[in-house]
Amino acid sequence: MLLKRTFVFLFLFSFLNVLHAQTANDIILRYIEYIGGEKKWYAVKTIVTTGTYDYGGIVFPFTSYSKAPDLYKYIVTSNGKYFAQAFDGNEGWKIDGFKNETQKTMLTRKAATAMMNEADVELESPLIDYKKKGSRVTSEGQDTVDAQTCFKLKFIRNNGDTERYFFNTKNFELVKKQMISKNDELDSSMIDIFYSDYREVNGIKIPFKAVTKAGDQTILTITVDKVILNEPVSSDEFKP
Repeated sequence: MLLKRTFVFLFLFSFLNVLHAQTANDIILRYIEYIGGEKKWYAVKTIVTTGTYDYGGIVFPFTSYSKAPDLYKYIVTSNGKYFAQAFDGNEGWKIDGFKNETQKTMLTRKAATAMMNEADVELESPLIDYKKKGSRVTSEGQDTVDAQTCFKLKFIRNNGDTERYFFNTKNFELVKKQMISKNDELDSSMIDIFYSDYREVNGIKIPFKAVTKAGDQTILTITVDKVILNEPVSSDEFKP
């Protein structure tokens, strides 16, 4: 009898673990469906976004460019000066006109992609086709974000970076992402990015507002004014 009970326990334990993993994957699939589905996202080759960056009450207009598979560039302007940073898939660069720089500074891949961590300039969500990308996901139950009940998932990228995603249990909208900042100025602080104001653009949904916080301090507020999909963008735009 004891052997039988042990077998039943082990079977149920194994079954619940499988169910747990399937639930985490299902949440991601429902989120991808919510933002338009894989097919529509795979059809997106470029995204050009305009809006404002608000750094602690100082507001700058910005334009960001993302191009498949992993190119990006963003430009922040004010009073005739600008800051730009880009990554061409292999190497990155930046130039800070606010410091009167006239020459580009080359960046390592890590430094070049650090801003992606806060500004979400990736063209495609890392959750899309995450298994083929070598990433892993597990469920951590439910949590509450701004009075919204959310599914909480632990996401480990193929490079070892760990993030946590919080999805509204009602519609599977991504409400918050939590991770360690790669920005040197934040000294590896834990940051939370809160997403809201989702709008549909040519069949896909994009959050038009993202607020990045470290604890109770708001670091960056991104407000999007316009998103253009599949506008021709030359790869030369991203090169040093």
